[in-house]
Amino acid sequence: MPGFTELRDFEAELVEGMDVPGQETTSEAGPVAEIARSYQPERSQPGHHENLLGFILNLSYDDVTIVTCDAWKRNCGGVPRNTLVVVRLAPTRVSRAEGKACDRLIMVRITDSIPTPIDSDIKQTVFELHRSQANIDPISDKEFQWSALKGRIVGTFYDKAAEEGHLEIGFGPDVDTFFAPHLYEVYVPIRDHLSEMLNAFSEAPDPLQIGTLRYTETPSIVTQGHVEIKIDPSDFTGKTYGHRTALFGKTRFGKSNTMKVVADTVLTGGRAGQIIFDPSGEYTYWNEQDDGCLAARYPKKCVRYSLSPMPRESDKRSGLPEPSSLKVDFYANPDVGKSLIFSLWESEYGSSIPDYIAPAREWEPEPLASAPTLASDQSGYKRYWRTMGIWYSILAEAGFPPPTGNIWVDFRKDVKDQLLADEQLKQTIEGADGKMKNMLPYRVAANVWKRVAEIHADASASDRRKLFPASSTTGDPYFDPTAAGLLAILNGAARGASGPKKFTRFKEYHAVGGANVFTKVIEEAHSGKTVFLDLSMGDEKVRKAIAERIARSLLASQMRRFNEGALGTDMVILYFEEAHILFPSDDRGLGDNVYNKLAKEGAKFNISLVYATQSISTLSPDLVKNTENFIVTHLDDDREVRELQHKRAFRDIAADVERITSKGYVRLKTLSMPFALPVQIRKFSGAPDPSRED
Repeated sequence: MPGFTELRDFEAELVEGMDVPGQETTSEAGPVAEIARSYQPERSQPGHHENLLGFILNLSYDDVTIVTCDAWKRNCGGVPRNTLVVVRLAPTRVSRAEGKACDRLIMVRITDSIPTPIDSDIKQTVFELHRSQANIDPISDKEFQWSALKGRIVGTFYDKAAEEGHLEIGFGPDVDTFFAPHLYEVYVPIRDHLSEMLNAFSEAPDPLQIGTLRYTETPSIVTQGHVEIKIDPSDFTGKTYGHRTALFGKTRFGKSNTMKVVADTVLTGGRAGQIIFDPSGEYTYWNEQDDGCLAARYPKKCVRYSLSPMPRESDKRSGLPEPSSLKVDFYANPDVGKSLIFSLWESEYGSSIPDYIAPAREWEPEPLASAPTLASDQSGYKRYWRTMGIWYSILAEAGFPPPTGNIWVDFRKDVKDQLLADEQLKQTIEGADGKMKNMLPYRVAANVWKRVAEIHADASASDRRKLFPASSTTGDPYFDPTAAGLLAILNGAARGASGPKKFTRFKEYHAVGGANVFTKVIEEAHSGKTVFLDLSMGDEKVRKAIAERIARSLLASQMRRFNEGALGTDMVILYFEEAHILFPSDDRGLGDNVYNKLAKEGAKFNISLVYATQSISTLSPDLVKNTENFIVTHLDDDREVRELQHKRAFRDIAADVERITSKGYVRLKTLSMPFALPVQIRKFSGAPDPSRED
C-alpha cells in the first residue's frame, strides 16, 4: 500500500497536468467536436445548455444510469422512451490528458426509468405524506423531483479523417473506454445536431428522406416531426452485391405504403431495375389514396403488364400507354395457363361453370419440369402425356397457336389401325415402316386426339374396354377421370357442349415461346426499368406461378451473365407482398425452391429482394438471417417479438412493436444505419412531379 507521502506526490502531479477549469482544447474541431463543445452548462449559449438532462450515476460498456430531475426534463421537453441522448466528458472536470475524449459523444437510447439509490426512503416519506394528507414543504418537493433513467449505449460519435484530408463524422457501435461517472454530462441534442448525426451514415451524395424521427405515438415536442431520416438508396438496390429488405407487420399498418416509398426512393436516386408483383393494381394504376401511382409519377422509367389490360381514363390523364398483356405460353407453362383461364372465367362468362368443364377446373397440372421421364417411370410418363396431349389438343382447337416441335402420342394397335384408316390422318401420322409414329407435331397430335375422342364417344361400353383397357398391373382405367373429362370437352358433342370453343376467349393471354413475356420482363429490368405486373385479376395460384417463373427466369439470366463475365454492377430488385404465401417456412429444399436460392445465392448475382409479410416466424430462418434491411410495424404476438430480438439492432426496442398501432410508424434498420430508429414513414404521393425531367 502506498504511504501518505506517495499519495500526496501523485496528487501534485495530477493537479499539475490538469487544465484550468473552463479551459478548452485548441485542437482542430471536426463536426463531432463542434457539436460536443456546444454543450456545456456553464456557457450561456441559448438552447444548448438548456438541453442538459442530467449526470451519470453509473456507466459501463453497455448501460448507463442517468440522474436527472423534473426541471431538466421539462427544459428538454420531456424524455420519451427511446429518446436518443448524448453523453459528453466534461472538459472542466478532467485533466489535459483526457482532453481529446471530450470531443467525442456517446449516444445512449433511454429505455426505462429505474429507482434511485434513495428511492426506498423517498417512497416511505411519500407514503407517510399521503397517509397523513400533509402538505409537502418546498425543500422536500424539490428532493422528490429527482429520478433516474436507464439507457443503453448505442455507440460513439467521433471525428475521423476523410480521404480528402478534412474531418467527417465517424461512428463506432461501442465505447473504447470510459472514466469515472461523475465526469460526464448528459444532453438531449438539439434538432439540427441530431439530424446531422443520424444522417451521417449514408455514402450517397444526396440521400433521400424516408420519414421522420418519432419517439412515441403520443404527440411530443421532442424532435417529433422535425428530424428527417434519410436513406442511401443503395441500401435497397445493393452496392457490390444484392441486398434484402424485409417489411414485417400486421395488415393495414402501412406495409404497402412503405413498399411504395422504397420503390420511390430507388426510382428517384437509385440505379437498378425493379420488378414489382402487384396483387391489387395499386402500384400500376392511378388510385385515390395515393393521388396517383408509381407508374404515373415516373412514366418514362416504368413499364406495365397486366393480366387483363384495359383502357382507363386515369391513364390518359397521366399520359400512360395501356399496359401490355401479361401473356403466358400455355403450352410451356400448363399450370399457369390453366389457372389463368379459370381465374378469369367469371369476368368472361359469369360465376356459372358448365358441368362438363368441371374436370378441367378441378385439374391441377404438373409443370413440365416435374413430368416423369420415360426412362425412370414409363407408366407415369404415359399417363402424364396422355392427359397433357388431350389438354394441348383442346388449346389448339380453341385457337391457341401451338409451338413447333413434337409431342408423344401412343395407343394400342386396334386404335392405331382405326387412326391409320383415316386417309387424311394417315398422310401425317404414318411412318416409313407403315406404322403410326409416336412423336407428332402439336397440330397433328391435336387432330389425332380429336379422332380418338370420337372413337371413345362412339364405342360401346364393351368395345371401349377393349380399345382402352385398364392397367393389367394396377387396375387403373386407361383414361382417369380427369383425362376422360378432358376428352369429353375435346369431343365437343357430349351433351351438346361447345367444347374447346369455351376456351377461345382466353387465347389473347397466350404467346408461344418466341414471345415469352418472362423474357421481356427480365430484359426490361436489365435495362433499368421498373416493371409492374398487375396480377389483380388472377387468383393466388396464378400469382404464385407467375412470380415463381419470373424469379426463376431472372436468377437463370443473372447466373448466365455472371458466368459470362457480363454481370457488371447492374442490380435488379424483386418486390413481393404477402411473402409468406410464396416463400418457404424452413431451409429445406434449397435445390428446388427458387426463393431459398434467392436468399442464399441471389445476392452474388446482383438480385435484391424487398418482401413484406405479417409474420417473421412463417419465413425461412435462412432468408431472415441473410436480410440486411428491416422495417417493422405493429406485431401483436410475443413469439414475433422474440423472433425480432434475435437481431442485435432490435434487442432494446423489439417490445415496442407490440405497443405501436399508428400506420407507418416503424422500427427501421438499414445496412448503412448502424442502429435501429423509431421512424414515421412518409406518406407516398403518386402525383406526377412537373419538375422532373424523368
